[in-house]
Amino acid sequence: NLALFQEKIMDFVAENGSRLLGSVSFDDVPGSLVTDLLAAVTRGKKSGTKISSDDYNLMRVGELRKCLHEKGLCIDGSRKAMIALLRENSATSNACAE
Repeated sequence: NLALFQEKIMDFVAENGSRLLGSVSFDDVPGSLVTDLLAAVTRGKKSGTKISSDDYNLMRVGELRKCLHEKGLCIDGSRKAMIALLRENSATSNACAE
């Protein structure tokens, strides 16, 4: 799935940033990918601490899909689309079950 593949790439870039710096050009990277990269870096810094169930930006794609499934919502789409759908529906149900 594209969202999972993209997440794996962002995790790799976040973990290997010092090796990639200067070797890879980020000049043409879309803003949405930069957002995903920042999420991966932040997740890495918070590893070991529990992420709040309503902090969708830091959730992994699998966690987003689990929340969507538990709410009976479509689990397909980009990370951005999944987060938007969860936020849209959070008014009716505050947080996903853990």
